Amino acid sequence: MKKFINPLLFALAIYLAPGCSPYQYYSIQSSNASFGKYRTFAWLPPADTVKNSRYNDIADERITGEVTGQLEKRGLILKANHPDLLVRYSIAVNDKVRLYNNQVYIYNGHRYYYGAAQYHGRYYYNYRAPYPIYVGSEIEQVPYKEGSLIIDLIDQRTSRVIWRGYGRGEVDNPERAINDIPEVVGGILKKLPILPLPK
Repeated sequence: MKKFINPLLFALAIYLAPGCSPYQYYSIQSSNASFGKYRTFAWLPPADTVKNSRYNDIADERITGEVTGQLEKRGLILKANHPDLLVRYSIAVNDKVRLYNNQVYIYNGHRYYYGAAQYHGRYYYNYRAPYPIYVGSEIEQVPYKEGSLIIDLIDQRTSRVIWRGYGRGEVDNPERAINDIPEVVGGILKKLPILPLPK
């Protein structure tokens, strides 16, 4: 079931186990959007933010700070009065199940196998050499939570979302994930069709 949560769980939601690509990034945009006309932006409050939490405040500060910095690198100016764009972020967490297909073999030392036999509810057949016998697969189901940081750019005049980018990852350690916020925000905004200004 999908639900929106506070920035504390964002910290839990964006780190994948070592050995995998840690983050996946996606974006969608309005076919009518003309990004060259936007010059200024302002922030909307994040969805379902819970106050009085050390992690919430830190996560919120880092997310808004990184997004603001990335947009300013693209020539946009933070302006509270009559901005061209409104910026909003939210966090979503989904319960997922990862399936592992573990192959099962048996080996009976130096004895030979004759006829059909049953092993843990599976059958193997006549085999006349002392080698491991494949008897099937065991499917292991491992539940986990997958979280996304979602960034929306909204045309202030029309109140329509013109661009949405998000980074997705598995729930893990909150402190490490908070430290990864700059990387995640940067990965999301690389999908934005407004290039950084030359240095």
